[in-house]
Amino acid sequence: MTTTRSSAHRHVAHTYDRLAADYDQRWRRYINATLEAVVEVAPLASAHRVLDVACGTGELERQLLRRWPGLHVTGIDMSSGMLSQARRKHAARQIDWLRGDVRRLPLADASFDVCICANSFHYFREPKACLGELRRVLRPRGSLVLVDWCDDYVMCKLCSVWLRVVNPAFYGTYSLRQCSKLIEQAGFQTTIAERFRINWLWGLMRIVAERPHESPAQCGHH
Repeated sequence: MTTTRSSAHRHVAHTYDRLAADYDQRWRRYINATLEAVVEVAPLASAHRVLDVACGTGELERQLLRRWPGLHVTGIDMSSGMLSQARRKHAARQIDWLRGDVRRLPLADASFDVCICANSFHYFREPKACLGELRRVLRPRGSLVLVDWCDDYVMCKLCSVWLRVVNPAFYGTYSLRQCSKLIEQAGFQTTIAERFRINWLWGLMRIVAERPHESPAQCGHH
């Protein structure tokens, strides 16, 4: 099982290493539409600390810093190729770029105000473990913003079936209800859970959830 998981994660990294050079150009409309959906609901203020999980080429960072130039941003991704594109794009800005796995984030507990997971949750082979890590690095009352494909839309569901056959990197998509349940099981409280379309093919979901403030006794149970 461990070997299979490791192989799948290597395949994700290699896939995006190959796509990195022309990724922004190929997916421009999709990227703009989905990241706008993130920025619209992200509960951010200047000087907040933000973690962008599976940050890709750093397009979200461009949008966030345009609106909140005082943010402290960390982007993490498994693909060195995508991170190289991100570093070149933001050479003049102070952003921390890390290569790593969301299942084992190399980051301190309670170190971020907001964690963002945009267009990547369908690759996470251990979603509960990943959500647990995001919760760990969020401060109490910190927020998770997740945007991803939604299985409530027929075309998205059909696309997911096809990808399971042809793309070893792909893991799976969820309905809004299923994803909300996973997030709540990880110890979050959902504040926004909604579906939206960006065109006839892509149906997505957007969830904002908060890590509740807990007493020391409660923290021992997670």
